[in-house]
Amino acid sequence: MSIKNELEKSIPTSIKFTKKDRADILAKINQSPNYKYQWKPLVVSIFAVVLIGISLLPTLQTVEKTTIDSPLATTDTRDESQLVESTAIKPLPPLTEEIKKQYYAQYVKIIEEAMALKSGLNIAVGPMEDFEDEYWISPEEFKKNVQSWVKQHLATERERINNYLITPEPVITNDDGSTTKKTYMYFPDILRTVEVTGDFETQYDASHKRQLFSSVENVSTSLIKTQSGTWKQTSYKTALIDDGRTFSIQIEGIFELNTIQYEKRFTIEFYCDENGKIF
Repeated sequence: MSIKNELEKSIPTSIKFTKKDRADILAKINQSPNYKYQWKPLVVSIFAVVLIGISLLPTLQTVEKTTIDSPLATTDTRDESQLVESTAIKPLPPLTEEIKKQYYAQYVKIIEEAMALKSGLNIAVGPMEDFEDEYWISPEEFKKNVQSWVKQHLATERERINNYLITPEPVITNDDGSTTKKTYMYFPDILRTVEVTGDFETQYDASHKRQLFSSVENVSTSLIKTQSGTWKQTSYKTALIDDGRTFSIQIEGIFELNTIQYEKRFTIEFYCDENGKIF
């Protein structure tokens, strides 16, 4: 007896299904397999991430190289002024001794022009032999730096003096008939009060129907005695303006403090009202 014959005998010759049986079989055939985990979407997502990473790799390498090579790549502790200096000043090619001498001569000339303004700054060029290689910049850059110092100094001077002039000191008529008016001189981080005195004359002008200035003599200046430093007036010149209502006086001198001298030029104005009162 073979196994094949036994199996054939055990299989029914006919199988009958009810409508319910057929419906159950069709439902099981059409039913999608319900796996606990959806692997296909996950595999697709992982594959997409890998592709994106590969495509961005050259860009990331470029960004990293740019960050390392750029002069703007600094640590948080780097001083801002050093950053500005390193990016603003272009390094010069190696200079010969002859070119250094030419540059130095131009530096000196630029400083002399700045000092001729007599703004109250004291700036000078150190000895050429003390110049390190990194000190050398183009004369154009040097001039721009010096002009920037002077401009900043004058801006600070205006601000400091204007704050004091909000409540001006009274003008004094002295016993000898002269007039004294106070103003201020500014040097780096130093403000000094100076008294300006002059002998003014006024006269009646019929065409203007009022008193106007006619002359001024013996203009002198002095520091308030309670302030440190010394002041020596070297010259002055006057200009009658505003149809004789105003005397503009430009004064020059030297202020000295702790053996350092500052040349200073400043201007002060005196006014007279219709009755000849000076203020």
